[in-house]
Amino acid sequence: MRRLFSQPWHIVIVMSFICAIVVILFTRYNATFYHMPIGEVTKVSAQETQKTVDEHHNHDIHHTDQLTIQLLNTKHKGAYVVVEHKYNRSHTESQPYKKGDHLLLHLNTSTHEAHIIEKKRDTLVTAIVSFFLISLLIVGQRIGLQSIVSLLINTLAILSAIGLYHKYPQLHLFFLMSGAVVLSTTFTLLLVIGWNARTFMTTISTLLGTFICVAIAWATITLTGGQGIKYETMSFLTVQPKMIFLTSVLVGTLGAVMDVAITISSGMYEILQRTPHITMTQWLRAGQNIGKDIMGTMTNILLFSYLAGALPMLLLFLKNGNTLTYSISMNWSLEIARAITGGIGIALTVPLTILFMQLWYKWKGVLKT
Repeated sequence: MRRLFSQPWHIVIVMSFICAIVVILFTRYNATFYHMPIGEVTKVSAQETQKTVDEHHNHDIHHTDQLTIQLLNTKHKGAYVVVEHKYNRSHTESQPYKKGDHLLLHLNTSTHEAHIIEKKRDTLVTAIVSFFLISLLIVGQRIGLQSIVSLLINTLAILSAIGLYHKYPQLHLFFLMSGAVVLSTTFTLLLVIGWNARTFMTTISTLLGTFICVAIAWATITLTGGQGIKYETMSFLTVQPKMIFLTSVLVGTLGAVMDVAITISSGMYEILQRTPHITMTQWLRAGQNIGKDIMGTMTNILLFSYLAGALPMLLLFLKNGNTLTYSISMNWSLEIARAITGGIGIALTVPLTILFMQLWYKWKGVLKT
């Protein structure tokens, strides 16, 4: 035990485990802190099962269960209500509930009836977030802690920009988000790299790569009139969809571009530290090789991340008799456009980062040609 607590990071990780367990247990038994009625399923009785086939020959099974629910809060705490719950096997309309599940309810005091709103998920969310944060601390230690702080700062910056736009709609969302992007990029790189010239070079190349690719996207959309991009899939009433699209491209591209810039600058810096007598030509070629190695994988990650979000709607379109081309154009046109724009940003960041690293170290006279 003494050996376990000999390292400060061991103490931090153990304390993190304890805090995570306490928070998870609290979210499991925190019903009294909710104003909305919460109930626990104590009994599930299957009432009816019916097979269905629609006009597109999609098979499904509809179930009807009778749930006995004990109320955990409000003035009716301890009382039992019986709710009829319908769901289908595909879970497109609702999901099945089992004994022990906590549910958010709507109580009708006049008719003494209850309706299920949704499942109470704060315990599950807390457990997943705790596992994620503790994993960062175990694997990364000090860097992991910096990553957590960076994540919090980035989230706060983005939410602050959205909050300002919500409170002052006359402000331009893209400019607000641009300010948030600049701040989050600067703070993130300061935390990850530290206060030095390499941070400055990486920040400049990240922001330039991001804003140049957004400018290219804006110019392309303006010149083509946005043909082929299905803005009708974005359900906005009073906000220009092009502005929302460009803002989403800005935020979505930033992470991949920053990753590329950090990887190249860190790799080139490490090479220079280990082989101080390397020539400028060899050093630049090493940076290019690093960029080539990560450029393809980062572009694929960006593409798959965007496409995965719209995959359920794409399958739903296909299951309802729509053609593959129509389904892709309606659900993946925006995602593909975002991925292509992000790929441009990644490709631009590679030479930009190498160029700034070259200019800086050449100006300092560290390397010879």
